[in-house]
Amino acid sequence: MAALEATTYSFTLLIGAPKFRLLVAGLCLAAALLVGALVIALVNRWRRRSEAKDDMSPSAQLAHFRSLYEAGTISQDEFNRLRTLLSGQMRETLGVPAPSPETPAKPPPGTGEQPPDNPETGIRPA
Repeated sequence: MAALEATTYSFTLLIGAPKFRLLVAGLCLAAALLVGALVIALVNRWRRRSEAKDDMSPSAQLAHFRSLYEAGTISQDEFNRLRTLLSGQMRETLGVPAPSPETPAKPPPGTGEQPPDNPETGIRPA
């Protein structure tokens, strides 16, 4: 019984000691700082993920693929296929109609080229 009383007495001295209180306070402070750092890291991860989802417009994707092409990560054929695909999406986004394959492309003004005569209507350019 005396041994139990001695152990209990020494334990209460240890708990009541100023060094032990300082140790407990330091551990609590360290735990609070770790939890705060974890919360900040999770918020940053969530913010970056939402920003990445927001900036997936066709023009942003094309810029990303152009940087990959310039870095040599993708080939020119891959880049051309991606550019063709994304240019169609960009036209849809902007509301620009896609060029029809049966309509011939008009030459730029000032080149001196005349479009061919249309024999069906009999209308010729001036």
